[in-house]
Amino acid sequence: MSRFNTILFDLDGTLIDTIADLADATEAALRYSGRGRADGKPVYSFDEYHQFVGNGCLKLVERAMGEATPEEIACAYKRFMEIYDQNYCVKTAPYDGIYALLDELVKRGYKLGIVTNKPEIQARKLAELLFSKYPFGCVYGGAVEGRPHKPDPQVVQLALGDLKATAEEALFVGDSNVDILTGHNAGMVAAGAVWGFRGEAELREAGADILIDHPLDLLKYL
Repeated sequence: MSRFNTILFDLDGTLIDTIADLADATEAALRYSGRGRADGKPVYSFDEYHQFVGNGCLKLVERAMGEATPEEIACAYKRFMEIYDQNYCVKTAPYDGIYALLDELVKRGYKLGIVTNKPEIQARKLAELLFSKYPFGCVYGGAVEGRPHKPDPQVVQLALGDLKATAEEALFVGDSNVDILTGHNAGMVAAGAVWGFRGEAELREAGADILIDHPLDLLKYL
């Protein structure tokens, strides 16, 4: 019998590939701020955006803006959010194997939750749009006043409370060092999603307890 009865997932880079929509909104914010390229090409590559994400959208914009005043960053972030709120699921889609994994987890009776640093309003919209058939017991995101971002464990503790689960019987799955630290800070086993934005080296360095190359590989550890 599995020691786990609950699985908490990160969202971006774990359940869904959001990088194209995030990059498009950021590039539009850069152009609005006068920091776009004169030839119209993107300022940054997807590989660079993979390194920018993970700590919330404000940090994404801050990293993309580089040397900038707080006022300039705030203005760019406001524009980013205006654009992304209307275009959060243009190119975004679940990774191959995610639906098959969730089907099996539901069949086996696991409790499911989402804990992400993506702004909570978009996280909940995406969960409803892409995962409405699955019984996610909670969806927690970032950009909520008074609530710290991952890797602070507060949001994980809220999620575990909603799901009536303990840290010892729950597994955290994410694609970045932030996610591994989040799981460990909450006293959980943390699994690294190698298919996501950051890759095996970062996950291994962060101390991932489990490394999974494909979503269905998770079933081997349950």
